[in-house]
Amino acid sequence: MKALLSRWLRRQKPPAPKRRATDGLPQQDLATRYTDQGEIGRGGMCTVHRMRDRTLLRETALKRLDSDFSIERDRIQRFMLEAQVTGQLDHPNIVPIHELGRDGKGRYYFTMKMVEGETLGQRIEHAGEDRLKPDQLAELLKILIKVCEALSFAHSRGVIHRDIKPSNIMVGQYGQVYIMDWGIARLLPQAEDTGSDRRVAVSAMAEIDQPGSIIGSPAYMAPEQVEGQHEALDARTDVFAIGATLYHVLTGRPPYSERNYYKLLTQVLSCEFEPPDQVMGEGILPPGLTRIVMRAMAPDPSDRYESVVAMQRDIELFMRGAWHLPTQTFEAGTAIVTEGEEGAVAYIITEGRCQVSKDIHGQTNIVRELGPGDVFGEMAIFSSQVRSATVQAIDEVTVMVVQRETLSSGLELNSWMGRFVKTMADRFLEVDSRLRMFESGAHPIVAESDE
Repeated sequence: MKALLSRWLRRQKPPAPKRRATDGLPQQDLATRYTDQGEIGRGGMCTVHRMRDRTLLRETALKRLDSDFSIERDRIQRFMLEAQVTGQLDHPNIVPIHELGRDGKGRYYFTMKMVEGETLGQRIEHAGEDRLKPDQLAELLKILIKVCEALSFAHSRGVIHRDIKPSNIMVGQYGQVYIMDWGIARLLPQAEDTGSDRRVAVSAMAEIDQPGSIIGSPAYMAPEQVEGQHEALDARTDVFAIGATLYHVLTGRPPYSERNYYKLLTQVLSCEFEPPDQVMGEGILPPGLTRIVMRAMAPDPSDRYESVVAMQRDIELFMRGAWHLPTQTFEAGTAIVTEGEEGAVAYIITEGRCQVSKDIHGQTNIVRELGPGDVFGEMAIFSSQVRSATVQAIDEVTVMVVQRETLSSGLELNSWMGRFVKTMADRFLEVDSRLRMFESGAHPIVAESDE
């Protein structure tokens, strides 16, 4: 690992020499159209101002390249690429660009929709531990689904973002979600199959990603980004970053938090991060979401989701309560569950038949037969009571296995539904208990009055 980091350090290039730009953009006197209402943001080489458009009578955001960088060709190209790429990605979750130009002092600028609200990072911080409550978590997952939709669209146009993180996701006052800051976006190779012939185009410009350079935010970065092999990046690099963002949602912090920059890069290169369920402790996080994070953040791109769409589908399936359940096969004659034993597992039959029996006064009584689609053992998930019947395989039976924590994680996203199901289960257990007492002759069944 140290050798790899040393090779990276040797590959770093000195800053490109300053050269005046000849891009042909006309200079605009911004004061004739806009009223500057003050600075609202500042980055490494740009400032963002709130502007009042006196012609359209609306507020807009103006992003301007600082004067110190306005004669550096690579900085200008990066700035123009952001405006041109974002301007062509016409999607509800990508902020619209209005115009690109140079002001009266020759400084490059572009205007865009003014987005009011907070970043996803701020929303996570404000929610604190409440972010994992069913309603809060559901809202945060809905935000990530919109991010996935926008990224999927960008990928179809031949663009990867390369800097997805909570601070680059804006959430509006009325639920709008926007992916911001496409300043380090990269165009995929022309031969890349994006499923669309409407690729994003940019002004003729040289390669501005120097070989071996690190571009992006290391705390959320895929290992291949640190290696500086920019031409090898693809949509799965963004998949990793979405997984890292979901990691932040679940744990309240980035996957990598080392303060020393070079130690941080070493962690990213080796993909050394603590799994989210270990950060939060056993039983805190829904296992389904932890599995999504770990697959999205796999060190090898080939082990990740093959696309943003595939990851989005798994998040949506989780929200609907459809899990990837393990299966188990039992031979004919095998008792899958036994009356009187303890259990915390339920089963869904996918193939074969089962027989349900109960012991009444020392005799085995066949209750019913089960087949594909039938469920049994579910009461053990909601209570600590023992099994109330025996289920035996008639022929070879394949079942899906539902663990108690798996069902709980699915129900928690709709807490009212969880309470409803648990209440119904408690009532069923009460009736079943009375029935068993009646069968044993210990107590008669007393019908409750409807009045």
